[in-house]
Amino acid sequence: MDENDVIKKLTDAKLPDIGMPARKAALKAALINAAAAGNKAPFLPFFRKLIPVFIAVLAAAGTTVYVVDNFDNGSKFNSHGGIWSTYSDAQEGGNSSVWPEAGLNNDEGFIMSQPGTGGKGYAARVTGRTGTALGLNYNYLGVVVRFDALSSCPTCKGADIKKYSGIKFSVKGNLEGGILYFILPYETSECVPSRMTCKSMTDYADYEADISKQVGGDWSTVVINFRTDLQQPDWTAQNRRFPVEKVLENVHLFKWQYKNGNGKVMDLWIDDLVLF
Repeated sequence: MDENDVIKKLTDAKLPDIGMPARKAALKAALINAAAAGNKAPFLPFFRKLIPVFIAVLAAAGTTVYVVDNFDNGSKFNSHGGIWSTYSDAQEGGNSSVWPEAGLNNDEGFIMSQPGTGGKGYAARVTGRTGTALGLNYNYLGVVVRFDALSSCPTCKGADIKKYSGIKFSVKGNLEGGILYFILPYETSECVPSRMTCKSMTDYADYEADISKQVGGDWSTVVINFRTDLQQPDWTAQNRRFPVEKVLENVHLFKWQYKNGNGKVMDLWIDDLVLF
């Protein structure tokens, strides 16, 4: 399937942002806007099936695409040395549990699971149960991937990714309750040795998007536009608010967080993580 075939299918699907003839910029904008339409869009099942084709076409057309992790080798490090790890509210006195085990005492580290999308390769699988010790809606667990080898402690060096429009990844799983967020954290170059993480610039009031409705028993593709789909929480202090462009200039990691579960179980699989 070439670019003209994709454009015709997009046109047949009545996407409002693309016409004939169409350039790659228009195609990219149409993909982003279609994803943002969410479950209300009648063409969404069709759209999800074609997303891998669209990304390949964009790459062939010269649009910048960066593969963070394709999970083919089953390593806890992505191809640029960024490490996968889990976390939970246990460090704050909570009683949520997560697998693979979180924390500095986990000698084995993150374990990749099989199979990934298409029944092949590996994927990042995270399971856990939110606790109740911190009170209603304050319990959480999750998974992060550092951008590259220099993003972690002690270096805590951020990367400038503002040339990218957004992030795409495949997900499947089961959420009994609660909310699953994709989060774009904003960190400093200071390492916090007691937690072996980089200090938060926002006091953890980071840009986020609720992706709960996109997680089901079958693999689906999540497409997030950094500039239109993410926002900081309403409770963010004024001195902790930053323009998203500023955040994109200094990215250390990407985060998925399950919270407000209050004793509920999460089972999440992630594959094919790409910036576009």
